[in-house]
Amino acid sequence: MKSRFKLFLAVGFVGLLWFVGFQTFVPILPVGAKLRGVTVETPTPPLSLDALLSGATFRGVDTWFNSRVGLRNFWVRLDNHINYALFRETAVREQGTRVVAGPGDWLYEHHYIRNSVSPGQLTESALRASIARMRSVQDKLAARSIPLLLVIAPSKVEIYPEHAPAVYFAGRRPADFTTNVERARPLFKEYGINLYDGPARYREWKKTMPDNLFSRAGTHWSYYSVYLVLNELRAELNPHLRHPIPELKIKSLLPNAPRMEDSDLLSLMNLLHSTPYEHPTPFPELVAQTTVPPDQLPRILWVHDSFGWMPVNSLYSANAVRPSESLYYFSLGVYDLPGIKLNDRDVTKIDCSGGKVHSVEVNGRTIRAGAVLSNANLNATIFHLI
Repeated sequence: MKSRFKLFLAVGFVGLLWFVGFQTFVPILPVGAKLRGVTVETPTPPLSLDALLSGATFRGVDTWFNSRVGLRNFWVRLDNHINYALFRETAVREQGTRVVAGPGDWLYEHHYIRNSVSPGQLTESALRASIARMRSVQDKLAARSIPLLLVIAPSKVEIYPEHAPAVYFAGRRPADFTTNVERARPLFKEYGINLYDGPARYREWKKTMPDNLFSRAGTHWSYYSVYLVLNELRAELNPHLRHPIPELKIKSLLPNAPRMEDSDLLSLMNLLHSTPYEHPTPFPELVAQTTVPPDQLPRILWVHDSFGWMPVNSLYSANAVRPSESLYYFSLGVYDLPGIKLNDRDVTKIDCSGGKVHSVEVNGRTIRAGAVLSNANLNATIFHLI
């Protein structure tokens, strides 16, 4: 009986290896759910005498095979799931986003933790020069009766440092370090920049509503807190708009599994089964308003990073703004809104202050300033910064 069982295991294992090899070159089963994150295309193994003698060909074949092995998506997810479920370890990526997990399935991006305990490196003169350029953009827009609002989004690790693994702080505390944003805050006031200070508002909100400002599974501000932000942006912008933003009404606000950007980090972990780690978070389903006709809605240009997509999505789901454009990191492309479809507009043809594209670096990210679309129908510009 034992011999038969051993034979069965041996035959089964050999059969699995043959099947995986066959699946690698002639896939007969679906490859499985697509993996999320950055993928680097594996080059064809070099074929030359020098490459064979140096071993480069064999290393290339090994790399090529590993990236195409049969049922690869399943193996990756299985490995990630075992490591996280049993050891609470997340995959360390060479490219793309590195996810760090804290107790209670609180997920963070590694670089945000690193930046939270690193002092801002911009000099006083560099900060002043960048903010002066922002003011020139603001004035140029104002001359066209287009208000500009600079929105600073909060960092999850700076709002919820208590949930991040202490080992990554290496004995340091985010509160002990002065970031570029904190150094720039009095300069924004000095130069008269129209500012929405997200980090300050979130710290105030946390005193009375400590939960749900960020989803455990996401890196961006939660859709719930974005709804709160949009109401304040609306109050700030409407007095200056020819076409005000309509009231944003909620159809439902029920805690449920995180969706869309509220679960972006959990999705990047590429687990076999993520349901046990989908902690409920409220999602505001907005009512699509019908009282204001389409031609009376505002048209807003967004110059933003990834945090900007959530307010954009929310406003269009509420039918609260007209179709417009998004300048993603300014230089990464012009997208048609709604739908986030890349168009062929040449960014270099956009009318910019002084004929140049300026930039400012805050918390390790470079944001381009100076964007002014030459369009008389533009009602407002939201320049989004993190």
